[in-house]
Amino acid sequence: MPTNDSSLLKMTLAEIVTADSRTAAVFDGLGLDYCCHGHDTLLDSCVDRAVPVSAVVDQLVALGPAPEGSDGDASADLTEIVHQIVTRHHRYVREMTPVITAWLEKLTGRHGTRHPELHQVRATFLALADEMDAHMQKEETMLFPFIEGLDGAAKQQRPAPPSPFGTLLNPIRVMESDHREAGDALSRLRVLTNGYVPPDDACTTYRLCYRELAAFEADLHRHVHLENHVLFPRAIALEGTMA
Repeated sequence: MPTNDSSLLKMTLAEIVTADSRTAAVFDGLGLDYCCHGHDTLLDSCVDRAVPVSAVVDQLVALGPAPEGSDGDASADLTEIVHQIVTRHHRYVREMTPVITAWLEKLTGRHGTRHPELHQVRATFLALADEMDAHMQKEETMLFPFIEGLDGAAKQQRPAPPSPFGTLLNPIRVMESDHREAGDALSRLRVLTNGYVPPDDACTTYRLCYRELAAFEADLHRHVHLENHVLFPRAIALEGTMA
């Protein structure tokens, strides 16, 4: 990652995170969306979010040179990336959704009168959970198996498998549309929860729930980034070379 401020500001958020996965935590902490808005430059993103540019650059530069392996899964092959998405991120969503839902049910019942925003938090999270369940099913039953088959054929120097999509661009556009909807839901949650900061009178469950909502957002950002900016472009490029 460039340490020159000018070069860094011209890079997109996606390029920065792909080059050094440690930067994702910086962007999450500052509310900079590097997944659905990953094509924005660092400068444009800071301006749009009214985040001081110098503060962001200072935090990124303070990370120091990217150590070996800090590009996360970006250097893995397509089959390995698919495996990581399913076993790490899809599993996380499926494990945490019922946990967070139960906490929100409890909180709205006990504190919903005093904190009416909890009802909107609950409704937004439930809608997001439903969207993610359908989205992951589509990926695991249709898109990902084809990408794995394409990757396997390329490794074995065989012709590309027949595509049920016409071209990968078709299902990928649908997945990216789903991602934008998920990103909008996360943005609403961040606003409704005041950046996942619980009120002063929050009980232990309240604080724990907000902490896990923040973790859920961070994981989903990494999840979407890995698909939008690593897996999908490389799969499309591979399909093109095998056409």
